[in-house]
Amino acid sequence: MCRFTTGNSILFGISLADHDYTQSLKYIFPIIFFALGIVMIKVMQRKMTSINSRKVLIMLYEIVVILVVGLIVKNASPVFIVGLLSLVSAAQLQEFKLLKGNPFNPLMMTGNISKIANNAYLSLVDHDKNARSLLIDTIMVITSFILGTFIMGIVDHYLNAYSVLVLIVPLSLVIIFNFINRK
Repeated sequence: MCRFTTGNSILFGISLADHDYTQSLKYIFPIIFFALGIVMIKVMQRKMTSINSRKVLIMLYEIVVILVVGLIVKNASPVFIVGLLSLVSAAQLQEFKLLKGNPFNPLMMTGNISKIANNAYLSLVDHDKNARSLLIDTIMVITSFILGTFIMGIVDHYLNAYSVLVLIVPLSLVIIFNFINRK
């Protein structure tokens, strides 16, 4: 989803350079929604002291937005749909920045691939055990990302525009496991 923001930023600039102001509005809308999403999550981060409760609430917020997208996807403007998905992307990016206390990015794979190369080097050349652990974690993140896109590619053939609703399943599972592990 973050590619929406990067791609839209590039296309926005190109549209402005071409003096196609109507088209540029199409690209700025999701960028504004993404920024709005970051601000909304920042407010939640400031107001909520329980990190665990906040993470659950943010995942519930993501589920609600995805449900809204699923309900209106056939009748709403694609620009508005991308804007709503940008809210979910912003929530993921702003709230879920750490994996086992180490920075990671659940949406942009370039940084994660760089981490793999760096940690592979450190674990192989320097025999760094921490780098090896980070290497394994980062490989799992990328593998999960690829597996998720693979599954969504298959699901899309059957559900088409409604395939976005499948995203609710892993979010719900994380919330359920969170409550099970709390006890």
